[in-house]
Amino acid sequence: MQVVNANHCIRIDRRGGLIGVGIGVAALTVCCIWYSWKIGILFAAMFLLAGFVRIRPKHPLTCFLLNALWGALCIFVSCMLPSTMDSDASFFSIGHYRIVMNYLCVAVVYGVCLVAAGEIKCAVGIASSLLLLITTVNAFLYQFRGSELKPLDFLTIRTALNVAGQYTYRIQDRMMYSWLIWLWMMLCLRALPPSDGLMRRCWLRAAAAAATCICALMVIYGTPDVRTNTWRNGGTTENGYFLNFYTGLRDCFVEKPEGYSLGAIEELAEKNTPGEPPTGTESKPNILVIMNESFADLSVLGNELYTNQPVTPFFDSLQENTVRGYALVSVFGGGTANSEFEFLTGSSMANLPAGSVPYQQYISGDIFGLPWLMDAWGYRSAATHPFVASGWNRPAVYPHLGFTDITFTEAYVGKEVIREFVSDREMYDYALERLEEPADQPLFLFGITMQNHGDYIYTGSHYEQTIYLEGYDQEYPMAEQFLTLLHESDKALEYLLTKLKEFPEDTVVLFFGDHLPQIEGDFLRAVHGGSFDTLSDKMLQYKVPFFIWANYDIPEQTVPCTSLNYLAAHLLETAGVELPPYYRFLKEMEQAVPAINALGYYSLSERTFLPLGDAQGEEAQWLNRYAMVQYNNLFDEKNRSQTFFQQYIDDHN
Repeated sequence: MQVVNANHCIRIDRRGGLIGVGIGVAALTVCCIWYSWKIGILFAAMFLLAGFVRIRPKHPLTCFLLNALWGALCIFVSCMLPSTMDSDASFFSIGHYRIVMNYLCVAVVYGVCLVAAGEIKCAVGIASSLLLLITTVNAFLYQFRGSELKPLDFLTIRTALNVAGQYTYRIQDRMMYSWLIWLWMMLCLRALPPSDGLMRRCWLRAAAAAATCICALMVIYGTPDVRTNTWRNGGTTENGYFLNFYTGLRDCFVEKPEGYSLGAIEELAEKNTPGEPPTGTESKPNILVIMNESFADLSVLGNELYTNQPVTPFFDSLQENTVRGYALVSVFGGGTANSEFEFLTGSSMANLPAGSVPYQQYISGDIFGLPWLMDAWGYRSAATHPFVASGWNRPAVYPHLGFTDITFTEAYVGKEVIREFVSDREMYDYALERLEEPADQPLFLFGITMQNHGDYIYTGSHYEQTIYLEGYDQEYPMAEQFLTLLHESDKALEYLLTKLKEFPEDTVVLFFGDHLPQIEGDFLRAVHGGSFDTLSDKMLQYKVPFFIWANYDIPEQTVPCTSLNYLAAHLLETAGVELPPYYRFLKEMEQAVPAINALGYYSLSERTFLPLGDAQGEEAQWLNRYAMVQYNNLFDEKNRSQTFFQQYIDDHN
């Protein structure tokens, strides 16, 4: 029932009022229980007003203008919601220019929906709902891995679904407020006049299409110098989420490096070719590579880590027959596949678009990887991961990297779990079983553990906390659970190396973490003693420990800091394998550029970390050569260097 006032423009809608009352009471209840009763009263009043009022002007043009103005306001609110939902920084802090660019990005989405629907109210409802969904997924994703939802994440949906059930979804007050704001917007949209007459004509679609194209062109040509920010939620706080999302999409495409040619690649290959073709080594030890999920040494962040007992005493004690140090990775809190990619191919995420996942995007045919080399030298190459096969597209990618023997969770049925994941010790038992198999060839096994996977608020069975933090002003339960898991990893590692000491065949073990965990940011800052403001500070959160150990005599060595793309060369040298041309190139480059990742590189000339774009002189030349060599392997299959890469793939095929 509607009550009409004297001027027939504003009506009281009792049915809508009942809806407003219901939503308002629900909002008030939720806010009073979990958040703030004052905010609850404010939202309740807003819903009551929006529910009871209906606006019905007589003139069609007035109806059109009211809907258009409300749509323009909804665009602005959609721009603000990512900052409101998961950032302490205000949307207005990004500056007028970026505010306008975010508005235009969102306007494009609304415009596309308007062209499709041909009606403003419907378009606003669809577009705002879609953007709210993206904003919500982004907020949860930031909780889990500490980085934003990026365009290329849509290629990893299957992987995300595999582990989604392992996380606990925490609804924060700012998320609830954002949802209530959107719900109020939709209730207000209901109060606006129907879109008929003038608004249903074909000119509306044509005008919307033209306006959408203009907005898109303004974004494309107005943001050439805006860099995609992938540092945690830096995209939202510095660029605004939707502008950062667009620049991430823009930067997905890989261009040829400056000066790239097959001749330039072959010249580099010839410089690194030994007098005699490399044949590997007369004595070929078994090689076991363990990429341990989230294994990290948090003490590298600072001096403020205090626990009731040592977290990794065995790992810390390794000295004899051990090469140990730290390596830079390109991901934080997640993105294991990118660490795999850097290690197995010797490539770097520094030469690929921010947010890209090579396993999902770029590997559709054979490319050179360490398994091809090991196969050419008479090893049997195997990979194992005690989790579902569909994660990160591994079953399709691994054969292209040279693995012929691949196992996943089916090889671990009925095994011991910690929390809900197969334990490190179980994977090590599997590795020991593979080593003991009778075979004429030595084994190269690449194993990825799963035990320490996030998130870290598990409360079920198969878990007992042993590590507690001491001396902090607040509690950090996620950090304590993570450190407890590290303690279990340390005990499993001791078990493995103790077994290998008695193993009759020469065996080399490379062990490294894939990234740091996504735990309380306040805890990481407490350990560091402040914020991670400079690039050198940020690099600490991308620094993982590694060691190379052998059950026979090898020279001990400490490597202050390298990066995953160089780690295989260190492994081959330690195993006594003669380096082929590609790894000779990487070792020579390491002398000029000791460490590199997606954030930047270590500059010997400046004695600090720098963004790649700031490189000069010899360092810039090396970075460009490296980009060319990597492009040749990944993207130029027809002209791939025979010396660096193709001969090892051809030998197998």
